[in-house]
Amino acid sequence: MNRFRRLAGYGVGDFGLNIYWHSLSLILVFWYAEVVGLEPKQAGMIYFFGLLWDAVSDPLVASFSAKSRSKYGSYRPFILFGSFALGLSFCLLFWSPPFEGWLLFFALLGAGIIFRTCYTIVAVPYAALSARMTFSSVERSELSGVRMIFAFCGMLCVTSFFFPLSREIAGGVDKDAGGFFVTAAIGACVATMALVLCFFFTEENEPLGKRPESEPPYFRGYFDSLRRNGALRVLLLVLFINSASGASMLIPMAFYLESFSEQFARKEVVMSLYAFATLAGTPVWTIVARNWGKKTCWYIATGWMVLVGLSLLFLGPFLINGVPLQIVLFGFAGSASAVIIWAIIPDTVEYGQFAYGRRDEGAVFGSSLFVQKASGALTGLMVGFVLSGIGYQPDLEVQSAETAMKLSDFIAVVPAALMIAASFALYQMPLSRDIHARIVDELSR
Repeated sequence: MNRFRRLAGYGVGDFGLNIYWHSLSLILVFWYAEVVGLEPKQAGMIYFFGLLWDAVSDPLVASFSAKSRSKYGSYRPFILFGSFALGLSFCLLFWSPPFEGWLLFFALLGAGIIFRTCYTIVAVPYAALSARMTFSSVERSELSGVRMIFAFCGMLCVTSFFFPLSREIAGGVDKDAGGFFVTAAIGACVATMALVLCFFFTEENEPLGKRPESEPPYFRGYFDSLRRNGALRVLLLVLFINSASGASMLIPMAFYLESFSEQFARKEVVMSLYAFATLAGTPVWTIVARNWGKKTCWYIATGWMVLVGLSLLFLGPFLINGVPLQIVLFGFAGSASAVIIWAIIPDTVEYGQFAYGRRDEGAVFGSSLFVQKASGALTGLMVGFVLSGIGYQPDLEVQSAETAMKLSDFIAVVPAALMIAASFALYQMPLSRDIHARIVDELSR
């Protein structure tokens, strides 16, 4: 298959998935609190329980899809057939039911559970597909870089069009439930088309090594992988901390921009520039990781985030036409970790296969996605309680100066501090490009 078509075909799938993912990360809690009218801590609880269910279901889907067989491969059929249900469930997620109190809470939670289930059925096989498309660590870095470019294009679409389109549909009303619903439906159509293209433009290779004659029981297989795969254990720790760092930036961002609405440009302008910065940073960090190594790339990006956070904490936002420069610079640095993590995850499959003789794609991708989602769920819950704790009130047109400054300090300190912690964890990673190349060469024999 043509190399460009293969890279673009895989990448366009993440474009579709990130229309969903970043709609949730950037808008969902804001939708619950500002449009539906829930208290921030209730919004955080729905986000937490939905994403926690997503995390719990990830290993189940990963194990099942890795063992499935068809003429189209193990993973690609899930992407094709699951994409349609995923689009419908996304529309349901942005439907405001005519209920009140706890009945409203549980109706929204149920919609979230349905969406998260459909998302898992598509996103887990999509992630695992990278382990079958190529066995070269260098090519996987390229695949990860291209994937992240498409992912951040999806993010850019959400930040650029969700709020303006919903406002246009609602006749200029800024927080109209009907406008949000129609906008979600349009996004679902675009995302579904992208996932269908991903199915047609990708192929799967047979896994390296011999197929095992028997598989261990489900939970024992996961336990064996964690116990015997040292690279996977380090990866999961890095992934947990990094996911918390990203969520602590994205989830409160809309609230932060709303709190400074009199000083800042519109939310979609600032968010779009943040997304554009992540997109611009992706090829830069891909080149840095390719030439200097993944760890060095990570450390440079972490230092960048720390400096930007310190400037926001002590000097306040640097405004350029109403756009806080630090938010844009955070976006540029944040793309590095995504490129590096998704390049490392498939490499840990061969590391474990070489260590104990079994290729556990389901365990590696299932546990990775479980940790990513669990971390995001806990962070979403924390953000909801932080918003309530600092006095954020959705019914106010303008938040108090004290609330706004506390929210600014949170964004300045927490994401960068977590990236520092992730750097210490990554330092323990026993896997490198040369080690992986030797492992693949041995397994290929």
